[in-house]
Amino acid sequence: MARLSPAELFVRLDRPGPHGSAAEVRTLAGAARRFLAHPRPPVLLGCVGTLAAVRAGRGPWRARDTRVAMAAALAQPFVEWGVHRLLLHARPASRLGAVGYQLAGYGHEQHHRDPADLDTMFLRPREVITGTAAAALPALFGPPSAATGALCAGVGVLAYDWTHFLIHTRVPPRTAYYRRLWRGHRLHHYRNERYWLGVTSPLGDLALRTNPPRDAVELSPTARGLDSAAHS
Repeated sequence: MARLSPAELFVRLDRPGPHGSAAEVRTLAGAARRFLAHPRPPVLLGCVGTLAAVRAGRGPWRARDTRVAMAAALAQPFVEWGVHRLLLHARPASRLGAVGYQLAGYGHEQHHRDPADLDTMFLRPREVITGTAAAALPALFGPPSAATGALCAGVGVLAYDWTHFLIHTRVPPRTAYYRRLWRGHRLHHYRNERYWLGVTSPLGDLALRTNPPRDAVELSPTARGLDSAAHS
């Protein structure tokens, strides 16, 4: 069997769509099945499993690992906020913005054009595998706590991808916390994309003042024509 180049591997793992719409999903069980049936999330699950195996091979869990895990959990909302604001919504007006737009901004722009489209919903295999390879180096050759940090980062990315997908389904919110996440992300899409940047936590928006009352923010030009009231 011929060895695949990285580009060929990414294409094979990322089968072309159409893969349907998240709006077709109405139950939590149906969401789990759809998540696993799409070609992209299983790649992420495999990469997180790999990082978990690396951490398991680095020895027992110690107090330092707990501190690393707690720090990762605290950082997650701010990492999401920064990536969402500075990379996913990058605009090619400057050299740095152009790089961000080519890396992720263009694809995220397509997601905003049709938020429920499963063809633009999830992280791509090339992003996931490249990130995992970069995290695996310190996880393998650094201290065990570095492997803990890599695993926590992977779990955080998985939580982001799953929560983001679930918000765009028609599975109704059943807890106050998830309803808050659901409403904030809907406002991000259907009110103004410069606000409500968190997905798994509102903490970044609260700390950085991007969680205003709905009517305190003007309707973004990119949201005009959408039924924002129905999604808030």
